[in-house]
Amino acid sequence: MPASPKDKTILVIDDEECMRDSCFQVLTKAGYRVETAMNGEVGLAKARETGPDVALVDLDMPGAHGLEVMDRLNEMSPDTIRILVTGNTSLDLEEEVIGKHRALCCLAKPFTPDELNLVVRQALDSRDRIERKEDCHGS
Repeated sequence: MPASPKDKTILVIDDEECMRDSCFQVLTKAGYRVETAMNGEVGLAKARETGPDVALVDLDMPGAHGLEVMDRLNEMSPDTIRILVTGNTSLDLEEEVIGKHRALCCLAKPFTPDELNLVVRQALDSRDRIERKEDCHGS
């Protein structure tokens, strides 16, 4: 049985304050615990503190680039499902993000609250399936 949203932490790393605030409002309303960070370094520090279930990472940020942040998240918290958020998606970028940087997907800006909720639910469902599969093989 899947855990309720209040048992899940979502980390939003984006340098645009309006994007962080919008995501915070939408995801909090859906019942998630939400942490936000204004850049990659702050986001990585919050990830160390909270161990988020899902991280939404903006591609273009000052300082640590989104792909670098995703790679560092993967090293320090491999169970965190990572989603790249960007205004300039392409098939090549998506293939690189999913293949090389091991993200679940790219979420194209601008997106609707429904699209945000859907991608977060899919990420959590994916994580739950992986955990159930590991539990079956570990027993």
